[in-house]
Amino acid sequence: MHARYLLFCLMLICGPLAGASGKPVAVYSLEEGAAQPAAAIEDISWLAGRWVGEGLGGTAEDVIAPASGGQMMGMFRHSKADGSVNFYEFYLFAEQDGSLTVRLKHFSPMLAGWEEKAGFVEFPLVAIEKRAAYFDGLTYALGEDGDLTVGVRLDEEQFAYFQYRKAE
Repeated sequence: MHARYLLFCLMLICGPLAGASGKPVAVYSLEEGAAQPAAAIEDISWLAGRWVGEGLGGTAEDVIAPASGGQMMGMFRHSKADGSVNFYEFYLFAEQDGSLTVRLKHFSPMLAGWEEKAGFVEFPLVAIEKRAAYFDGLTYALGEDGDLTVGVRLDEEQFAYFQYRKAE
């Protein structure tokens, strides 16, 4: 329930711009009671690096560290068209029960957490391919050109898409 509230808040901030840039990718749901596919953190090692691009009507930047201890940590910054920071995320990809999950926390520009202190939003793995990882409501897909497309479900009807290129 709290996660739905946070997604609602994100929609209020950025909803009218959702899908304004980026190429749509499939965003799947994990059916209730369905088993997650087998996967290890090495299966998404291609995500490591600094990614810059566009989405939600502004500039997006993701920095994802290489795997260590069965996890990959990531940081996200979204800036509005005027250059001011809209929000931050801190997240990790983690091995869990023979599969993968993403755990994520949102922060305001002043680093006030959106989730409760011990809370986070979680996206369990739904499917995995050589160049794509489909989590419940969140997709990372690496194109043949090396660009990264990320799709996230904001609610049952709205999605946001981010189109990234790897930065040096």
